[in-house]
Amino acid sequence: MRWLPLLALFAAAAAPAHEIRLDVSGASATVITLHYADGQPFAFEAYELYPAGSETPGQVGRTDGKGRIALLADTAGEWRLKAWSDDGHGVDRKLTALAGDPAAATAPAAETPRGALWLGGLGTIFGLFGLLQLYLGRKKR
Repeated sequence: MRWLPLLALFAAAAAPAHEIRLDVSGASATVITLHYADGQPFAFEAYELYPAGSETPGQVGRTDGKGRIALLADTAGEWRLKAWSDDGHGVDRKLTALAGDPAAATAPAAETPRGALWLGGLGTIFGLFGLLQLYLGRKKR
């Protein structure tokens, strides 16, 4: 039982590999809205955006529920949009994108420092171990 906390500490060392970090910025984007002829949104359909002169897509994905695509272009210029649905509807058109404005970006939300997370985790482990020892100690009496 004495080695249990030390073993738990070493087992937790691989946990950062599963972490996903999130940055939020307010850079300006070119918003493209697609809809069918009857006004219904071209929702959740596949698309590819190609920078001028490129055969490799610069962005791929699906439109949102309102048929929108947000493009944060590195530089202003011409892009080619290919969008299609499973039932055969689609578009292949060139458009002009605005460049993202880095000055409009906001600072990412403050993250909890890694050391505080480690201390919190260790405190939880040692606290649970202490409660277990108290329970087992009372049980023996």
